[in-house]
Amino acid sequence: MPVYRIYLVHDDGRLEPDESFYCRQDYEALQRLQPPARSDIRAELWQGGRLIAVAGSRRPHADGAETGAEAGR
Repeated sequence: MPVYRIYLVHDDGRLEPDESFYCRQDYEALQRLQPPARSDIRAELWQGGRLIAVAGSRRPHADGAETGAEAGR
């Protein structure tokens, strides 16, 4: 059974491991992903090196540049 991980990513670039768990399918893991209460943090769901989903803030910087994983897309 695959292991999934949720990481909290702060707008300033800090990465905080939050939770690891096993699920049979992506859709089961998605049910555990919740947007953080703070607007300066997003939650990312990963299975190995594969990003499954993002919940929460994807705010652009004040200078208009995008943050984190969205940059360059």
